[in-house]
Amino acid sequence: MMVTSRFALPIALAFSLSACATNIVAEKASRFDQGVAAYDVGDFAAAYRIWSELAREDDLAAMRNTAQLLRQGKGVDKDPKKAFDLYLEAAEKGLVTAMANVGDMYLAGEGTEKNPEAAAAWYARAATAGLSLAQFKLAEMYEQGTGVVRDPARARSLIERAARNGYAPAQAKLAAMAPAPAASAPVVAASPDDPYRGGGKITSEQATQSVDEQSASAATRPSPGDALPADVIAKAAPQDLMQLNAGLSAYAAQDKKFAFATWRNVAGRGNAEAQLRVGLLYERGEGVGQDMIEAYRWLKLAANQGNAKAASELSLVGAQLAPAERAIAESLVKMPTGDATKGP
Repeated sequence: MMVTSRFALPIALAFSLSACATNIVAEKASRFDQGVAAYDVGDFAAAYRIWSELAREDDLAAMRNTAQLLRQGKGVDKDPKKAFDLYLEAAEKGLVTAMANVGDMYLAGEGTEKNPEAAAAWYARAATAGLSLAQFKLAEMYEQGTGVVRDPARARSLIERAARNGYAPAQAKLAAMAPAPAASAPVVAASPDDPYRGGGKITSEQATQSVDEQSASAATRPSPGDALPADVIAKAAPQDLMQLNAGLSAYAAQDKKFAFATWRNVAGRGNAEAQLRVGLLYERGEGVGQDMIEAYRWLKLAANQGNAKAASELSLVGAQLAPAERAIAESLVKMPTGDATKGP
């Protein structure tokens, strides 16, 4: 009986804490829905009151909705500057739809100075995360050469992506566009016999190709859950090593949000191994929204410190970015890493 009672209290406490956390989430969701109900009947002042309270509690969706009311002057005095700041905070914390809102305001010069380049950067981040609206708007910028170098091919590719996602305006625009030109240069076209591009077989000659080419194989690519290399264990500061291992344990237990938060903390202190894993999580969209620009940033930081795995993965991530997106990523590499992820 004594042995049983030793564990009964911790188990009961764990269940109690879990139930408490569940109740808090449910209570916030209920309040958010009350805001939606108020908005739907035109009681914008009540919607603003409810959502602004939740925004102060770091609810990102409420932050975005509060910003929208401030932007439109519904239920509150119109305040584009405050709206922009709220959108930006939600975007920097990972809310994809807010990233598009920030892009809109930069493009229009609403609540902030007009900055087409920054607008393109935020649309690109939202587009990379899969937001069809952002893909469509970024396509228009590539069509017109606004904030980016004009690139009709890139514009079409973005429209096609949005159309495949079921975005009606993109589907309509794609239907009205001329058929895509046939590939003209075999230099650009991938050979169907190239095993590194989905076809053929690896010959003995190809098996001796460079390490960079071979790293494209999934079997050799790094994973966030890989064991720490011996040299990392030997050189890491005790605090960093403890957190690196805590992240590994969390990742193995499928708590990828905690793994990301833990490794992000160590990465911010300049640890290359943590930077590699943060980059991989951004690339995969594990524990954090998928963001290839941020993936490039963290992999580049690790590669700059001589991490070979990061350098190998960086080449694959970089190949997926448009020139403007890559330029954004390079600018982020120069930013301080101690703070939370920043936008342009």
